Amino acid sequence: MSKYLQWTWSLALAVMTLVVVTAGVQAQTPEGTVITNTATATYTDANGNSYTPVTGSVSVTVGFQAGVTVTANTPSPTPASPSTGDTLNYSVANSGNGTDSVLISENISVAGVITVTGYRYSSTTYPSLPLLNAALAATAVTQGGSITIKVVYDVASNKGGVNTVYTLTAASRRTPATTDSKASSITPAQTYAVSVTPHGGQNLQRLPGNAYSFSFTVQNNGNGSDNFDLLGSSPGSAVITIVSVNGVSGDSTRITLAAGASQSIAVVYNVANVAAGSTDTLDLNGRSVGQPSTVDQGFLDLTVVKPNLTLTKAAYLDDGVTLVSGTVVPGQIIRYRVTVTNAGSTSASSVQVTDALPAQVTYVSTSSSTGWSVSVSGQNVTADYTGTGAVLAASASATFELRVSIN
Repeated sequence: MSKYLQWTWSLALAVMTLVVVTAGVQAQTPEGTVITNTATATYTDANGNSYTPVTGSVSVTVGFQAGVTVTANTPSPTPASPSTGDTLNYSVANSGNGTDSVLISENISVAGVITVTGYRYSSTTYPSLPLLNAALAATAVTQGGSITIKVVYDVASNKGGVNTVYTLTAASRRTPATTDSKASSITPAQTYAVSVTPHGGQNLQRLPGNAYSFSFTVQNNGNGSDNFDLLGSSPGSAVITIVSVNGVSGDSTRITLAAGASQSIAVVYNVANVAAGSTDTLDLNGRSVGQPSTVDQGFLDLTVVKPNLTLTKAAYLDDGVTLVSGTVVPGQIIRYRVTVTNAGSTSASSVQVTDALPAQVTYVSTSSSTGWSVSVSGQNVTADYTGTGAVLAASASATFELRVSIN
């Protein structure tokens, strides 16, 4: 082998050894390490005479390479809403090759869900990020070392199911462009509750008729937005027929309510022409879509009412006091007293009395007719009730008198 080939083979073996050693190293070479590389050349002459080996060396010093690794130890918390003193745990490791310190920043994706109240490092809780960073500026983290930061936060009311992402970023103070970030996805646990009011006690009275309306109040008492299925029903006798719920034809609809919000729901219904005193209830059931087992029912009590008129007629002498008890004679004036009584449970309107006078009498005049408008055409008398707004209240009576002469 020539001296040139022998020297080349020795250098190749040295390079291979260096590559193998380098490939087995896991951690970064520490900052400040001096790396010395020495190469040796051996050789002979053409007659095989050996000569003293020669060497050459070179040294390099390892500089600083920043490295930061953040770990979110509570990546997906589900705190209560509202709640206080919840924490997010982060580890910040120095993955560079020398001692460093870090600067912390943060980002919250959706405002109003959480409020950060402090930052706990070591045994101290700092009320603000600048105060935390001031403490961390004096904290040297050695190569491979780490620190733990706990972010303390409160959750606002009525934020169940509302997601926000908290991102913590750590930056090398020696090389600020070197950063790492990790996020925690915070979704406060949602609770479900619904209230439908009123719960009866109205004793509502209605005449037979159509297009009545009653308003219920549906309230979301949970801590997050929810959809609610509303179903109207009438479980009693066939008195009530539901026409629409919240403007939607039929007996059901769906609404969406934010946490704590309420909505007035109009239920339009008809009342059948059934006997006075018939009763029924109009129910409105509210059911959470998010948690179908969460329900509430509001209802009204309804009684069918009707007016019920009775009419009595009596004959008095012309003094208006003495009842006719015996016979009457031609030319004698008597009084027909007409009394209308509303014996029903509600007022009567458009009350009209018609009276066909016998041929044996002649109409003379009307008396005691306050609240009546009386007209006479021949033997036919028509009396319209005009008192109290032309409405005869329940249990009320109205009277007028017709003076007639016996033919």
